[in-house]
Amino acid sequence: MIYSFYIILAVDLILAILVGSAIIKMLLKVAYGIKLFDIPDERKVHTVPVPRLGGMSFMPTLMMVIAFSVGVIYRLGVMKSPAMDDVLLIRVAYMLGSAMLLYVFGIMDDLTDLSYKVKFIVQFLAAALLVSSGLWLNNLYGLFGVGLIPFYIGMPLTVLLFVLITNAINMIDGIDGLASGISIIALGVLACIFIRERRFIYSTVSVTLMGAVIAFWLFNMLGSAEKKTKLYMGDTGSLTIGLVLCFLLVSICSFCGKNGGITNGKYMAIAFSSLLIPLLEVPRLLFTRLLKHNNPFKADTNHIHHRLMRCGLTARQTLWIILSMDVAIVLITTAMTRVLSLTWIFIIDIAIYVLIQLAIACKVKSEILTKE
Repeated sequence: MIYSFYIILAVDLILAILVGSAIIKMLLKVAYGIKLFDIPDERKVHTVPVPRLGGMSFMPTLMMVIAFSVGVIYRLGVMKSPAMDDVLLIRVAYMLGSAMLLYVFGIMDDLTDLSYKVKFIVQFLAAALLVSSGLWLNNLYGLFGVGLIPFYIGMPLTVLLFVLITNAINMIDGIDGLASGISIIALGVLACIFIRERRFIYSTVSVTLMGAVIAFWLFNMLGSAEKKTKLYMGDTGSLTIGLVLCFLLVSICSFCGKNGGITNGKYMAIAFSSLLIPLLEVPRLLFTRLLKHNNPFKADTNHIHHRLMRCGLTARQTLWIILSMDVAIVLITTAMTRVLSLTWIFIIDIAIYVLIQLAIACKVKSEILTKE
C-alpha cells in the first residue's frame, strides 16, 4: 500500500506542475491584457515591466490537487488511523482557510500596494486562525535546554514564527528564481521528512505546493518579458508559501518520530536549516536599518542578493550561489544531527551564516577599493 502512496505523490507533483502552469498562462493573458505590471525602480534588477501575479496560481493549485489526493488516498485505504486522520484533515482545512485569507489580501496588495501595517494585521489574523486548529510550537526538543512549551507561550510563538517566515520569503524575493528556489528546496526537505515518517497528508501538502512553485519557477526563470511569458511571484505568492511552510514546520513538532523526541529534534533542525538564510536575513536587515536610523519596514538594497551583485556577480550567478549555499547548509546540518545536540547545531548554523556575511562584506569592500 505504501507504494501506492508513492505513486500518488508522483502524480500530485506532475498534476500540480501542470495545473499551476495552466493557471499561470491564464494569469499572463490577464496581466498583459489589462497592463498589471511590476514597474522597475532603483531597487529592482529588471529593466522592463513584468507582471507580478505568479503567486495567484499557488492557492488554486493547492486546493484542487489536495482535494484530488485526499479522495484517492481514502479510496485506496492508505490511511489506517481514522481518528488521527480526522485531526490532520481538520488542521489542513484550517491551513487552507488561513491561506485563503492571505490569498485575498495578497491579491489586493499586488494590485493596490497595501501599507505594511495592514499587511501585519492580516498576517497576525491568519496566523491566529492557524493556531486555533490546535497546532502550535509545543516542543523545542532540548534547544538551549527547553523541552515542552505550554500553550500560552507556544501559541504566540507560532504566530510570531509565521510572521517571520512570511516576511523572510518576501524579503528574499529580489531576483529571478531566488524565493521560489529556496521554497522548492525547503518543501523538498519537508516532503522527504514526512514521507520517511509516513505522514501522508503532510506529504501531499508539501509535494503539491512544491509542484506549484516549480511551475512558477520555470516561467520566472525561462520566460521572457519580450515574449510575454515571464512573471513574478508578488506578495500573494510569498504569503501563501510562508503560511504553508510554517504549518509544515510546526507540524514536525506535533508527531512522534521513530525514536520520539530525538528524531523530531533532528527533523526540526534539518527543516529549519533549509530556510536559514532567509530567516536570518530578517533580523540582520532590521538591525542594519535601525543602525542607519531608517524605517525598519522600508525596503532597501542591503539584501544578500544585492550585496553579492555588488561583488561583481550577475543576477543568475547570485541565484545559483545562494541556492548552493542553502543546499550545503542543509547537508551540513543533516550530518551534524548524527553527532551533535540541537543547541550546538543551532549555534554552528548561525556561525556559518555570519561567516558568509563577513565574506561577502570583505568582498564588497575589496570591489569598492578596486574601483577607487
